[in-house]
Parts: sequence; structure tokens; C-alpha cells
Amino acid sequence: MEITLKYFGQLVDVIGAHEETQTTSFKDSAQLLKHLKETHAISHIPFQLAVNQKLIDSDEAVTLNEGDVVALLPPFAGG
Repeated sequence: MEITLKYFGQLVDVIGAHEETQTTSFKDSAQLLKHLKETHAISHIPFQLAVNQKLIDSDEAVTLNEGDVVALLPPFAGG
């Protein structure tokens, strides 16, 4: 299955890209998040996941499907 990952804020600096397409066998967002934290030094950076522009809770496991877009978003600033 192929998904698109989008990175914002400090995550771009750590990962080295704004966006990437990834072929994955992960069935849900929890598995993907665990993998990303294990393969990139991002555990210290606060962020929230969105799947197809819908924010999800950090402990939620949303089923991933072909063509999904997963965004890692930094905290929102007020103003």
C-alpha cells in the first residue's frame, strides 16, 4: 500500500523532507507512528497526527488505506 507522509515545522529539519510517498504494510496509524519514532529522532518533538486532514488522538489507531495522506503537525500557535 502506498501512502503520503507530510511533515511540518521542526519535523522537516529532522526528517529532511516536507513530503514523501512511502510503500508500507502498516495497517493503522499507531503502527506507522511507532515505526517513525523508531527510525527517526522525533520522539522529543511535540506533534499531532492527521489522516486525510482529520486530526486524531495520539493513542487512536486509524486504519490506513491506499492513497491516504498522513500529516505530522506541530502544535498550533494562537493569534
